[in-house]
Amino acid sequence: MRIPRVVLVVAPAALLLVSAPPVFAQATPATQSNPEAYFDFLNALRLEKGGDNGGARAAFEKVVKEDPQSAEARAELAAFHLRRDADNDAERVAREALGLDSSNSQAHRVIGLIYAAKAEESARAQQLQVAAGQVRDAIEHLEQVDQNPVALPDIEVIYRLGLLYTRSGQTDKAIASLLRVVAQNPRFAQGRLDLAQAYLVARNIGSAIATLEEVVDDDPRVAGTLGRLQEQAGRPKDAAESYTKALSVQPNSRDLKVRRISALVAAKEYAAAVNFASQAQEQHPGDLRFPQFRAHGMLQMGDAPGAIAVLEPVARSNPNDAATQLSLADLYSTAGRKNDAERTVRQLITLEPGNADALNYLGYLLADRGQQLDEAIRLVRRALDIEPDNPNYLDSLGWAYFRRGDLDQAERYLTPAAQQLPRNSIIQDHLGDVHAKRGRWDDAIAAWTRALQTADTDANKATIEKKISDARGKAR
Repeated sequence: MRIPRVVLVVAPAALLLVSAPPVFAQATPATQSNPEAYFDFLNALRLEKGGDNGGARAAFEKVVKEDPQSAEARAELAAFHLRRDADNDAERVAREALGLDSSNSQAHRVIGLIYAAKAEESARAQQLQVAAGQVRDAIEHLEQVDQNPVALPDIEVIYRLGLLYTRSGQTDKAIASLLRVVAQNPRFAQGRLDLAQAYLVARNIGSAIATLEEVVDDDPRVAGTLGRLQEQAGRPKDAAESYTKALSVQPNSRDLKVRRISALVAAKEYAAAVNFASQAQEQHPGDLRFPQFRAHGMLQMGDAPGAIAVLEPVARSNPNDAATQLSLADLYSTAGRKNDAERTVRQLITLEPGNADALNYLGYLLADRGQQLDEAIRLVRRALDIEPDNPNYLDSLGWAYFRRGDLDQAERYLTPAAQQLPRNSIIQDHLGDVHAKRGRWDDAIAAWTRALQTADTDANKATIEKKISDARGKAR
């Protein structure tokens, strides 16, 4: 097992993360009291540093024979095995050292780092219970090192403890450990990312963002993660700026370009979104997300004909791309071309009869128009057969039943949809309509109030506000 190692060293003008050379221990009192063993110990270090690992091993083993009661001698041999990734030998000899001296820091360090690495492997293999036990073992041993009152602080041990505490949910300890690492190495990008993760586990997204904002200008490698956190915190404009910084070091990253455009759309910076989408479409002509974003941005700017002109040729060239076809159908529908929207989605369903999004889209389109409601219900039920708990599909089915006048079935499906997506204004609006139709004015007002909080256009807000006002009058 290859154990990842870090050495954090102080540079004159900055604190940098560098690749780790072997860390050689100082001579111990036990070896110093045995001149022959001490000489062989120094020789072992010299041989290892010179690349003669076979000679170094023989020399370390000779030290153990010369000083058989020395826990330190065995701990140094264990550390040598660890540096050579001979984990079984390292653990065996380290445990021998602990048998001689249960407080030996070097032996605890070796075993702790081995179990930390094992925990990572187990987690990757989805052996979560095994990993949890290995995390506990690693923490137990590494804490012995960190809490040793006579030893100098071991920054790698402190760092590993921070990661292990995060994984085990001990967020206070994780944050304290990683703050120590960052304090000594403020330019250590991975350390800051790990500290941000610890804050996230502790549900403190503000501190996670602040941790990365301190260094993002100097180290744009953290900018991508910072952007995602800013999006989660409802700061899409700041997120777009962070993604721009991230692109300065990854200029060809399509994922970052998509994220920047999406953030700009969320921030309602549509002109900038369209501009970046147009650039990205030229740079990556095979990535159909960019013309979709470009068309969406143009639509939001009020240029529906221009948006359709952008997407129609892309849709013709890619008849099997469901996302493009549905985006074009949405443009048609918004522009009032309902028949073109229906035709586009029906063609997609002909090509992909199991496409749940297409089935749901057509069902909702028909339901919203109040036409062919039996077919609308059949279509959405087919979508729900594929994704039974999808709240958007539940909303479509409930809305189709509402339009057909079946309020019991409408409420049956709209209620769980609204519970799953409490901030979806359309679903909350639909549920409010059902309550109002049944004369439950207080329930209707509550649902419409939730819808009003997230309504995305002034027209929608005005419509919902009128419903609330009328309902209050009837409730009185």
